[in-house]
Amino acid sequence: MLAVSIDGNLKHYRFKSAARLEEQAIFDGVFIANDDDVARFVDYVHTSTSHVSGRGVCGGQWSAACETSQKSSGKTDEEDLELAVCGHGVLLRALNMFRGEIFAYPLYLQKQMACKPVTFFAMDLACKYWPYLRRVTEKCPELQDLLTMRPFLSVFHAKAHDFKCEVKWSGAYQEGAGSTLGEEVEQCNAILSRIAVTAKHMSKAGRIDMLTVMAMRWNQQKFNNLASTLARRYRKATIALQCQLHNLEAVKTEMDITDNKLESWIIDIMSGQKQQHPQMMLMLLLLPAELRS
Repeated sequence: MLAVSIDGNLKHYRFKSAARLEEQAIFDGVFIANDDDVARFVDYVHTSTSHVSGRGVCGGQWSAACETSQKSSGKTDEEDLELAVCGHGVLLRALNMFRGEIFAYPLYLQKQMACKPVTFFAMDLACKYWPYLRRVTEKCPELQDLLTMRPFLSVFHAKAHDFKCEVKWSGAYQEGAGSTLGEEVEQCNAILSRIAVTAKHMSKAGRIDMLTVMAMRWNQQKFNNLASTLARRYRKATIALQCQLHNLEAVKTEMDITDNKLESWIIDIMSGQKQQHPQMMLMLLLLPAELRS
């Protein structure tokens, strides 16, 4: 599995005043993780690490980058839904969020994915989540294996980050990522959000079953169309690469820049050096993914 993309869906909350029948969900734990299991894991991480922060290289302030949020005292029970999706848009796993988008939730889903050979772990805040993960593994050594994945700042979200942060963490600048965007979870969110207006009034068991059945149906459609989808993606990526290489050569000729100069600029950015040059920023933005390393 090349990449797993994780993000929250803020539309899938459920009102406390909704039906409170005590029946057990048919699909409890199949797609949406058991709430008690998630709560025990979050408490274990918080107890072991004393709420380590997710400081990173990005200077931006993001409401999702927190680790000390408490459960809301408002009118909702489940506040949101956190989803894990593969690079083909197949729904893998989810969990109910009760305390906002704290980092312990994607950490739980990442742990669930550890049994699979995942190369990239994509998030819209990977630049802050990965330093947090390193600090957690210092206190919880059994999670060290999670560091074998490579952090991947989703390509479109990276545009809102600091430029150096984008170059260092964005999947567009990572060797082996190809045309992966890390935004695949957004497509799944758009589908699941269609029933959010009714799911928020369902019982807990009914909401779990409805979301699980919808995810199963979505995945079946993805499996049926996978062959034709991959063929179209391959053709599109091949054409785009040739176009980018042609444009790159034209700009290099116009600016009289060599490959060695490009490589030195990339090393400067990755090492966090302060000096910047307009030519360097322009060329890095034009550089195709296959030439970024």
